[in-house]
Amino acid sequence: MPEKKYRNLIVNAGHLLAGILIIVVVVLILQAALGYVQVKSTPPGWEIIRPPAEVSTLLIDNDTLWTGGKDGIILISRTNNSRLPLPDGAPPTSYVRQIFRDHTGSIWIGHDGGLVKFTHASWEIIAPGPGIPFTKVLSLAERKDGTMVVGTETDVFVNNGSGWVSLRPGGMPAIASADVLLAPRSGDLWVGCGAVMHGALYRLNGTSWHQYTVSDGLPHPAVRALTEVRDGSIWAATGYSRNGGAARYSDGVWMNLTRADGLAGESTRSVFEDTHGRIWFGSEYDGIAVHDTGTWKILTEKEGLAGYEVKTMTEDPDGVYWLGTNGGLTRISSDVVMG
Repeated sequence: MPEKKYRNLIVNAGHLLAGILIIVVVVLILQAALGYVQVKSTPPGWEIIRPPAEVSTLLIDNDTLWTGGKDGIILISRTNNSRLPLPDGAPPTSYVRQIFRDHTGSIWIGHDGGLVKFTHASWEIIAPGPGIPFTKVLSLAERKDGTMVVGTETDVFVNNGSGWVSLRPGGMPAIASADVLLAPRSGDLWVGCGAVMHGALYRLNGTSWHQYTVSDGLPHPAVRALTEVRDGSIWAATGYSRNGGAARYSDGVWMNLTRADGLAGESTRSVFEDTHGRIWFGSEYDGIAVHDTGTWKILTEKEGLAGYEVKTMTEDPDGVYWLGTNGGLTRISSDVVMG
């Protein structure tokens, strides 16, 4: 009798395991099918490209689009959207936070496991390394004098020619994380912290640091992206969950935009100016809003976005827009944006 009971338990456990496996397989098939349908149902002028499955940073390099995110580095051909092999000798990378090109043409890759530099078909691992005071890299920038700047979880480092030194001894306020860096034409250095509870925006002007919070005009303390537009003003994307907005800084004055003004969602994830002067505001949950001389256009997954969260944007020399989202890469022809 005990043996029969034992056999029944084994049989039941086997049935349960088989049922779980069937459910997992069905879910995977449905996910693949839904992704296929979404890719195939995009309207003319729109294309969804996967992999990459998620995109946090983009860089155009001639006919190659460098993408970075949770999948590491993935290269895409601008001409046919196919995936390209990485240059020989590419080191492994984890979550890629930013891909940046300096004035010499070298490409820098900041990721959770360090910092890599690609120059003239040659790779160099900068961090981790002997004497390097950081490992995880969140953001990158190049100052007006050509010095590289690295943002980490607790500090900002500059390369002074002989090594990487912290900006803290120069009076930099304590920061929760340097998630975003911007070095505009003015020569200032902006540092954005995306921490929800301890976020803020910092500006280094000469040797003086200035801190901006909600009380100074930011819609939300968490700063997610920064960009300089052609008139020299600075736009900050701020927010978390269903709160936030975009903020414009010019001549010491802040001006805010929210969903009531035309944004796709309150929490603003990215901001970008195209060659036509249109400002693109990516949201955390609601797609993207494109502003053109008083006119707004909202683009979502229904129109053809690969995902609901637009993390990064760029425009190639042919006027094609590339949008990195939580669900992959979107390519949009220029003639369909405000049509």
